[in-house]
Amino acid sequence: MADGDFSKQRQRAERILDAAAELVLRWGYKRVTIDEVAKRANIGKGTVYLHWKTREALFLAVLARDSLRMFDRFAEVMREDPAEILLHRVMRRRLLLLEEFPLLQALFSRDTEVLGNLVVESTARPLQGHKLAALREYCGLLRSHGLLRTDVDLDGQLYAINAAVFGFYLLDPLLLAEQRRPIDERAEMVATMVQRAFEPPEPPDPDVLRALAPEIIGRFDQLRARYAQFVQGNTTSTRESPEE
Repeated sequence: MADGDFSKQRQRAERILDAAAELVLRWGYKRVTIDEVAKRANIGKGTVYLHWKTREALFLAVLARDSLRMFDRFAEVMREDPAEILLHRVMRRRLLLLEEFPLLQALFSRDTEVLGNLVVESTARPLQGHKLAALREYCGLLRSHGLLRTDVDLDGQLYAINAAVFGFYLLDPLLLAEQRRPIDERAEMVATMVQRAFEPPEPPDPDVLRALAPEIIGRFDQLRARYAQFVQGNTTSTRESPEE
């Protein structure tokens, strides 16, 4: 297939993902069918399956595409300011960015009204595995450069970080509206907690941050590449698919 034809196929895939994202936000995962996605994207139902083999794979690709956009934002701010590689800055940034990605926010908060059983779908486990492995590598790099405490073992530290941070995603649905905190305030809270609990008390060396930033960005790029493969779906089938 010529490059122009493949580009057209990718544009069609993006249209399908846009339609799926819009409908799942509007109706919730349980109610959205491939028929509805195809209708919204103005294509035939069979064409959707040329790109993704199952309904679950399609909607996980929607989540993976939003993750790609988040990774790009992380890399952008890290290039502008190497201090953004620090754990408390990353956790603060992630909380703020999720406001721009409501489906990812639903995933982090385990919102089954929006995502149904997609939050625990077995097909999502490879992506989750890549993310956890990347977090482990990232924290290992921070530890080796004196940017995270090393008085506890890495696995125990990762468990504590995840347990502490995810409360900021899971708590709000359990609270009354008047008890909830604005996103900016929550972001500062999570940054302060992470910095005090997991980072050394001494200020980081700016030279260390500048030297380490390209490697951290490279790890984000590697994770991005894994997610991009998931978004692409049935690449071979898509290249060979007929015109609309």
